[in-house]
Amino acid sequence: MSLSNRPPGPRPDSPNDFIVLGTIVRPHGLKGEVKVSLSCSGLDRIASCKDLRLVRDGRELKKVSVIRSFLHPDGDAVVRLKEVVGVEEAESLRGAYLAVLAQDRALLPPDTYYWHDLAGLTVVTAQGETLGQIDEIMEGLANGVLVVRKGDKEILLPALKSVIREVDLEKRRVTVEVPEEVDGDTAD
Repeated sequence: MSLSNRPPGPRPDSPNDFIVLGTIVRPHGLKGEVKVSLSCSGLDRIASCKDLRLVRDGRELKKVSVIRSFLHPDGDAVVRLKEVVGVEEAESLRGAYLAVLAQDRALLPPDTYYWHDLAGLTVVTAQGETLGQIDEIMEGLANGVLVVRKGDKEILLPALKSVIREVDLEKRRVTVEVPEEVDGDTAD
């Protein structure tokens, strides 16, 4: 199993909902470049997107296209958008999202899921024990990590095929085989 991007918030339920690829943090430079905190699997996703939109408060501000982009040493991206001119306009976009319509998201290969599709799903063991719900997904060095919460307990599960046995998006359930290293009785 592999994951394609972090959960931006609630799961989209209509074709007009947006999938957030990044959040504009601040202007960068004087020509309208913006610093973007990525919410997707990589800068290539934003750079290659043909239907990229600026969104604020769930409303589309305008359709935009990337002229150039690069990763900043701090892990954020620096993006130059053709439709954003000058530092003043870039400043006005602080907190806006770079997004695509849910209906325009790229199709994924089998056994690959968008992170936001997994957020909120119930996690059960192969034996039928409910561990909780996926609260968030952290990006690890080698793989994603599911943060599963039930009340005050938190369990961290690696997003690996050896752990995640089945994902049923219709039933909103993930079946897992908990590794021996993860002990639910001693979870935080």
